[in-house]
Amino acid sequence: MLTTTGFTAAQETNLDAGWGYLARYLYRDAGEAFAKVPASDWRLRDLGRAASLLNEPPVTKGSIGSAESMLREVIAQGPRDDTTLYAQYLIARIVHMHQDRPVAEVEAAYRAAIDLEPTSPAAQVAASHLALVLLYQRPDLSVAERLAVAAELELVAGNRQLPEVAVAYYRSLAEASLFYEIESEQVVTWLQQAHQVRSGDQLIQISLSLQIAEVSRALGRRDRALTYYREFLATAVPTDQRYYTAKLRMQGLEEAAR
Repeated sequence: MLTTTGFTAAQETNLDAGWGYLARYLYRDAGEAFAKVPASDWRLRDLGRAASLLNEPPVTKGSIGSAESMLREVIAQGPRDDTTLYAQYLIARIVHMHQDRPVAEVEAAYRAAIDLEPTSPAAQVAASHLALVLLYQRPDLSVAERLAVAAELELVAGNRQLPEVAVAYYRSLAEASLFYEIESEQVVTWLQQAHQVRSGDQLIQISLSLQIAEVSRALGRRDRALTYYREFLATAVPTDQRYYTAKLRMQGLEEAAR
């Protein structure tokens, strides 16, 4: 989240409150908090107000237009700082989620957000969204081509500065492959990369163990499948509806090896 270092106490309180409300999906409260930020720091104020408008229901053409105008002014009137980078990302989200634009324009908008500063957190988030567009909204590409162009975003989307975004990106690659009925060592590699980054959500981490075990089993990689089945069973609760099936499959692999 954007830093508030260097602001006055009242200013910092309003900014922090706004970001906190956004994180808790309290968009009206967030907008009200950002509106209280002094005009001297209007760029951060308007970035927050725009983010609130784009999420507070009902989202209308009017609110979208107001948000876009604020964001473009934030970009035009400032340096290439974090505020600009996040504003450019939100512009891309408007193109993607709120306007009926061709996929080529959606892709161009995300790439513009990435190209401003590829090593930034804003670029990482933009790249993770672009990957989904490439994986599922490019019928002009073959499945192999979709996976390949989405995988080309790894240096940005797989950056560990935002671990949850990196985990989601690698999972999206793996799950798109499985959706298209492709089971390969590459799928396991993507799942293992997500597993190694480690999600803060224990349920996701547990599910990754099971996914690696299942794909490894399908590929005939018994030892690796056993390793991850055991990890899943050691961390999942017995009431997990997948627990019993995983235990049976693990036992089947162990018996086949005797």
